[in-house]
Amino acid sequence: MKDSSQPRSPKDAVTVVHWERKPGDEPVIKFMIFSVLGVLLGLVLMVFLPAFRSIGALALFTVVFAALLTIPVIAAQRTFMRGVAKRVNDTIDEVTGSSRHGLSPKQLNRLIKSGESWPLMVSGVPGLRLQVQRVLARDEGAPEKWRAVITAVPPRNGMSSFDRLLEAAVSSRCGNRT
Repeated sequence: MKDSSQPRSPKDAVTVVHWERKPGDEPVIKFMIFSVLGVLLGLVLMVFLPAFRSIGALALFTVVFAALLTIPVIAAQRTFMRGVAKRVNDTIDEVTGSSRHGLSPKQLNRLIKSGESWPLMVSGVPGLRLQVQRVLARDEGAPEKWRAVITAVPPRNGMSSFDRLLEAAVSSRCGNRT
């Protein structure tokens, strides 16, 4: 039985990469949480260390404490996005036959935030588009699920070239990837 929470794709779309992100993975939120913990720890340290008995020292300690604990979160997020971008780029290479259409992790993030599509060319002929879509989850606490989709777009002139392009996109090896 198919999950009704996933948006339906047009029949000319191929999902190339699926991934999910936990709601608490945002570095800014982690920094704020670590800042609150830093203030609490700083207040406890004020009792034992006279150097912490000033507002400036407490503020400096809080910022440094939160920054040091947030660095691994940022590094993990960047590594994860590099991996997703590499998987998407490998698929684009297979479909288009050219590595010059690759996305950087920064461009992939922009596609995620804006929802716009990235045009792709197959042997110099336009007709494919890469788009990142959010897959809706039923539960509020569920991880956000995303998928990168390559869609065939019919050209304005000539349906026969579009049919060949669509057949190549749907029957390619990338249609079996997840």
